[in-house]
Amino acid sequence: MRRVGALVALLAAVPLLMAARDPRGDVTVCGSNLGATGGMADVVAVEATAQELGTAAVWRLRFAEPLDVPDPNAPPMRVDILVRDPKLPAVTMGDERGLNRVVRWIASSPDRPIVVVWVPEHSRTPFNPAVIDGRTLEIRVPGRILLGESRNGGEAVRRLRWSVFVRDGDRCDRVGDRPTLRLREAGSSRPPSPAPTSAPSEPSKAAAGGDSARVAIGVIGVALLGLWALRRFSPR
Repeated sequence: MRRVGALVALLAAVPLLMAARDPRGDVTVCGSNLGATGGMADVVAVEATAQELGTAAVWRLRFAEPLDVPDPNAPPMRVDILVRDPKLPAVTMGDERGLNRVVRWIASSPDRPIVVVWVPEHSRTPFNPAVIDGRTLEIRVPGRILLGESRNGGEAVRRLRWSVFVRDGDRCDRVGDRPTLRLREAGSSRPPSPAPTSAPSEPSKAAAGGDSARVAIGVIGVALLGLWALRRFSPR
């Protein structure tokens, strides 16, 4: 049963770990459907999760090629995570519609901070730099910066919808046309507790007691039969 339970738990966790896939080589000339080559803009997967009990949103973007940071090209590559908080009105920013927050990172320096843009409020808040590891870019934003809610009120980042737009020179790539994708709940990393050693069940104890009783009855029966035989066949 423990093996079955572990298998069920593993299957339940699989959807939480799946990433939003994006075809390799689908980079286009920005504003057109023409294919483009070169640059770093080709995103192949995005894993977006709600972490820290729903108080932080984390996006892990995987690119087709290793990231070259600082980007030697001008302007450098820009990653925009377009966000819609359903509690706020959706607005239009340039050619982008249906959003009210933008999480932006520019590949001009490894230490370049992430910037959260509150679109309707016309305000910006810088945060920690992104984490770069080869082809992977991790962007982590606390809910209090992304949503503007107090910790006591709970930064429920799970309700957010998102999409990704990457621009590198005249080359662009998207994951999602509009902010409609959901954050997934991050799986627990705590190992399961060892199963306690179970005591013998009551039926087992009863069976053991029954076996002992049957043995005792058999011994008594043999003794009585022996006494009867001695009395029956002994000389008088």
